[in-house]
Amino acid sequence: MNELEIRRFKANRGWRWIVAGAMLFGKNPVQWIMMLIALFVFFKLLLWIPYVGPLVLLAAPIALVGLIEGCRAIEFGKPLAFGYLLAGFTRNTRALLVLGSLSIAANLLVLIVMSAIGGDSFEEVIKLSTQAKLTPENARELSDAASGIFAALVAGWVLSIAVMMALWFAPLLVYYRNLKPHEAMLHSFAACRKNLGAFAVYGGIIFCALIVIMPVAMSARLLDLGLLLLAPVVIPSIHAAYTDIFIDAQATPEETAG
Repeated sequence: MNELEIRRFKANRGWRWIVAGAMLFGKNPVQWIMMLIALFVFFKLLLWIPYVGPLVLLAAPIALVGLIEGCRAIEFGKPLAFGYLLAGFTRNTRALLVLGSLSIAANLLVLIVMSAIGGDSFEEVIKLSTQAKLTPENARELSDAASGIFAALVAGWVLSIAVMMALWFAPLLVYYRNLKPHEAMLHSFAACRKNLGAFAVYGGIIFCALIVIMPVAMSARLLDLGLLLLAPVVIPSIHAAYTDIFIDAQATPEETAG
């Protein structure tokens, strides 16, 4: 694994990443929102296409590096343009696609583990919940099944956090630092682990904001709308965290906007 300096910060740094993301968004909010909506709609349309839709998830790392290039453009006083969304097709594209496939595989593995731990328990709860009357024997079975579901959810939560840590900075490390996908994931995980307190604060703030926004998303019958509403701040905050932790050596964004 290539050597790469990873800086450590105190827990309050997580809040500063959120603030930095909000400030970066505030420099060009209209164009930034337009880019995010266009990308959101594009992905939604492709996901509806049978067989093709799931493959779109492979391009998620490419979309992220394009948005981060947009963040860098704003930071360096350049005009924000849709062309930055294509940045991921100009360098290390194959590695980014491999990273996307690893992301899909890792999340599928989480689901497999959860199913292996609590598969029978989920089925048992569904069966018992359809019964009109709950007997003492069924109550014990339901309690046992609930324990299995709880174990599956805990295992899924732990594994999902680990996967998220490994993928959080990986696309940027592949794109900017030319790391191989597995190296990028290892460095991303190490960076998150080294700054666990800061990411606990950072993740807690995002989670609370998501809870506040979710009623709006549910009323619109678009559960991923909450993610779209948070993206204008979250995406630039990823850029802020990345440049803090890895001391990005590049001075200017790529000339991909045309």
